[in-house]
Amino acid sequence: MKKTLLAGLCASALCFLLPPQLAHAQSDSVTSREGIALQNQISSVQNQMQQMQASLQQIQANGGGGGGGGSSAPADNGAGGPLTSQLLQRVSTLEDEVRSLTGQMQQLQNQVNTQNAQLNKQIGDITFQMQSGGAGAAAAGAAAGSAAASQAAPPPSGPAPGPVAAATPEDLMSQGNIALHDGKYQTSEGVAREILAKHRTSPRAYDAQYLLAQSLQGQGRFQEAALAFDDAYNMNHKGKKAPNALLGLSMTLASIKQKAAACDTLSTLHAQFPKPPAYLVAPIAAQHKRLGC
Repeated sequence: MKKTLLAGLCASALCFLLPPQLAHAQSDSVTSREGIALQNQISSVQNQMQQMQASLQQIQANGGGGGGGGSSAPADNGAGGPLTSQLLQRVSTLEDEVRSLTGQMQQLQNQVNTQNAQLNKQIGDITFQMQSGGAGAAAAGAAAGSAAASQAAPPPSGPAPGPVAAATPEDLMSQGNIALHDGKYQTSEGVAREILAKHRTSPRAYDAQYLLAQSLQGQGRFQEAALAFDDAYNMNHKGKKAPNALLGLSMTLASIKQKAAACDTLSTLHAQFPKPPAYLVAPIAAQHKRLGC
């Protein structure tokens, strides 16, 4: 089956690789048939000449033997001479044409032989390329099969890895505070939102809300930060982050040109926390001075 397919492919290749000279040689085969026809004509003319010469000889012989034949022989010779000359000229012309056609046929035969040699070489090259391509495809297939086998091979036996423990709210808060300290506010925001989404009932949700407000403030998103600080304060008015949330709310309100609301927030801070944590005393005084209230 493979040999049959290969032969069909080679035959198709020959149809495309056949040069125009070979097609021309095939068209010139008409000339060779004309040559054969001319040779037949020559044979016919030669037969006619032989018959005419035999007739002339018979006439001459009859004229030499009879009384009135002497005058008829020259007449026949006079009539037969030009006719014979014309026939000979015609035969010569036909022979020249035959020789010319024979030379053309030999030249075409040489071209055909040359083209056959070239085609045989091309067929050999095509066959070699097809065989080489098949070998390459087989090698590639073997390599692909080996790779697939290696991928399909089961992993080495051993204890199965245990499930990865989910991060606790405490772990997340630690990561968020580190990111906030490093100025990676988007990262700390993401951590805070994850705690609020997954651990809303955890005590660390209160710290996560304050972390979210700080992260938004660090990004310059003051309006969102003000809302986040207000949410942190409202989650626990007495919580440890409550004075911090009120100070942050005042600062973010001032950043969005809400001076009156910012001053009111400072008043609430003083009223609710007359003795704020020591680390907030200086920032609260600086905020009073900035606002002038």
